[in-house]
Amino acid sequence: MTGSPPHHQQRRQNIEGGNPLACPAVVVNTVEYPFEIIPAAGNRLSPVVVNSPHSGRRYPNHFLDQASLPLDQLRQVEDAGVDRLLTFQPLPAPILMAQFPRSFVDVNRQADEIDAQMFDGPVGTTNPKVTRYLRSGLGMIPKKAARQKDIYTNPLPASEVELRRQHYYTPYHKALQTMIRSARSHDHALLLDCHSMPSGLFGVDSDVIIGSNHGQSARPWVVDAALNYFSREGLRTRLNSPFSGGFITKHYGNPVAGVSALQIEICRSCYLDETSLELKQDWSAMASILCRFVLHMDELMIRRGDD
Repeated sequence: MTGSPPHHQQRRQNIEGGNPLACPAVVVNTVEYPFEIIPAAGNRLSPVVVNSPHSGRRYPNHFLDQASLPLDQLRQVEDAGVDRLLTFQPLPAPILMAQFPRSFVDVNRQADEIDAQMFDGPVGTTNPKVTRYLRSGLGMIPKKAARQKDIYTNPLPASEVELRRQHYYTPYHKALQTMIRSARSHDHALLLDCHSMPSGLFGVDSDVIIGSNHGQSARPWVVDAALNYFSREGLRTRLNSPFSGGFITKHYGNPVAGVSALQIEICRSCYLDETSLELKQDWSAMASILCRFVLHMDELMIRRGDD
């Protein structure tokens, strides 16, 4: 786009042709489809649903025009490459993946988790409670990127709230709800909400963190099975610290109602060059571990049913 500020020139650097390790951003006029569903392999309906809400990398032009940060800094909050890990091999469970970036709309927040001070006018319904996410600038429309950098310099049009909610947030959650309802045709369904975390977080020396909302979002045997699996794979695994699960895990995980939900956080250094956002040469090792995990949990959920 001619006449754009210098940092927007990065949007032209979308795809390094033929690089099998690339996880490139793609800049588009509009994100035509806010999500992609990868159907389950085979004809059997799985009790497992796999979700990747933060790996989207299709950046709308108008978002980049509004943002004061360059594209490479906006990308630092992506769960970069998680979509590649999950699609490494066919899985028996369906996968829901956001196409839009987390810095644009965060579907792992409540729909009304909005900082009204970001906008140039009234924005309708907002959560009267100032949550810890809002205090950190991490609402449904994020205010902050990595290292607490402001995404925007100027107020956003108030109309952005409904635009992003109606065209991105709500369709995503409707799709997720439909997939969970289908999985509930089994005695008990399992939602695996997959994320990645930057390496070097203070006090965190884990490869994988399982979040169960401190035991409230999943049945104990489901939590134990996940912990034991990753530990057997030789990965340093921790439960609920410091990530116990975001809105998706807490909202959809209801074991009494027949749905367990786990948040799976994978350290990016296990598979990703965190500067270039390219996959490491040995990324397939982590991809294979994650895909086998989905297979393992699918088999367990079928075998154990409503235990």
